[in-house]
Amino acid sequence: MVYCLLSSSYQNLRRPRLATYNAFQACKRAGGLPARDILAISNACLMVGETFLGHSVLAYIDINHPANRDILLDVGRQYSSLEDQPIALRFVQRAHAEGSNGWFANHILSIILSFTGPVENAIAASESSISKNRVHGHAHWMRAQFGSKDGNALRVARMREVLTQPNLTLDDKTYLHYGMFKELDAVNETGEAWEALCEGMKHRRSALTFDIGRENLSFDNLIKATSQNFLEVPTQVPQEVTPIFVVGMPRTGTTLLERIIGNHPQITACGELTDFKIQLQWAADTPLPIQIHPEFGELISKIDFHLVGNRYLEKTRRLIEGRKFYSDKMPLNYLYAGLILKAIPHAKIINLRRHPMDACFSNMKELFAHHHYAYSYDMLECANHYRNYSRLMKHWHHIAPGRILDVHYEHLVTQPEVEARRVQEFLGLPEVEGVTDILANKRITTTASTLQLRQPIHSKNMGGWKRYETQLKPMRLALLDMIEEYEKLL
Repeated sequence: MVYCLLSSSYQNLRRPRLATYNAFQACKRAGGLPARDILAISNACLMVGETFLGHSVLAYIDINHPANRDILLDVGRQYSSLEDQPIALRFVQRAHAEGSNGWFANHILSIILSFTGPVENAIAASESSISKNRVHGHAHWMRAQFGSKDGNALRVARMREVLTQPNLTLDDKTYLHYGMFKELDAVNETGEAWEALCEGMKHRRSALTFDIGRENLSFDNLIKATSQNFLEVPTQVPQEVTPIFVVGMPRTGTTLLERIIGNHPQITACGELTDFKIQLQWAADTPLPIQIHPEFGELISKIDFHLVGNRYLEKTRRLIEGRKFYSDKMPLNYLYAGLILKAIPHAKIINLRRHPMDACFSNMKELFAHHHYAYSYDMLECANHYRNYSRLMKHWHHIAPGRILDVHYEHLVTQPEVEARRVQEFLGLPEVEGVTDILANKRITTTASTLQLRQPIHSKNMGGWKRYETQLKPMRLALLDMIEEYEKLL
């Protein structure tokens, strides 16, 4: 446990390599430790991005040992954080069987069941959680995600009543307002829905630190640091397997595209991996925030991209299941597209683009995890971020012509077979029919799109922002030139 504590200390001291080294040393000595200590070691691994180690060390915990009865729920939550939802469900259900059946346990069960199904069981667990703690905002928000119109008015009234209670936390208020938006939007009560959304955005934005000027400077410096000759000298890395990076702003169709290409027999879909950013951190021996910072441009000149590329390919090798291609669908990797091509020259990058208004509104109405996508809780900050995303992708296209494929969301949902063929051609793969049958892809996804993927491909979300056109006018005016430019491409 000394190694575990050292890992945490070095993490706080912003020393990723030493934090990783000590987490690894703790793992080597974890056998025979109490379950609570093993869980702490697993979490230390998760904090440094060593998810495989964090998952492996949990195998030391015996689900059947009587002494572990009180930790089963926590172990299940850890497996869920490590993206192993089936094992997470097994531990949480066992915790229920052992008597852990309170509001929080039911809330965790509803979240995991929303990924694994069946949905009706997730709804039941959500309702059970609310019945045992009616002021827990996250549970109400979770219930709203299931999209059932039956009982909609009663759920809205229930949330309104909870909002009258004293001593609600900022988180509770945030989740309740986003839950109300979801329910009201589903029945086209756009006026009240917009009011709820604005309140939710205001609450979440008040808890975040975000500055437009700092973001603009960060993008400026990144572009300056990766000039025209940045990719002139290729890095030498093994080319037995090819990673496919699916990038773009969140909520623009990245998950849908990965479901499609994941149906190809030569591609393993791996979901949202943090590995490339983790290897950048390793090479620089400094932690990187969720969004880039102004100093990142200067940091690039100190990074050994040979080390980054080789470590990324080695760390993700366990995921490929013997196939020649695998996808990494972390949207924020668009920030690193040029760095990816520097570190892994044979990598394929597919950039999902969506109408500026739909892209921004889809970000605004999604309540992301804490500290993620801080720009998305204000109309003008969101519009500004879309501009930064667009100019950075233009830059990557400029220094790497022909090496990034743009896929438009609107084309993907209206002519999926055409786009699927275009993507397969870009990847150099033989064309396979039927890959657009996303219901045939049974892989569990934990993104914000998880419930939408239980429907066939549709275009119902195109132009969804127009239902709120009056309220979104300031954002539309801020994006007018971007809108005109984009619509010429469709």
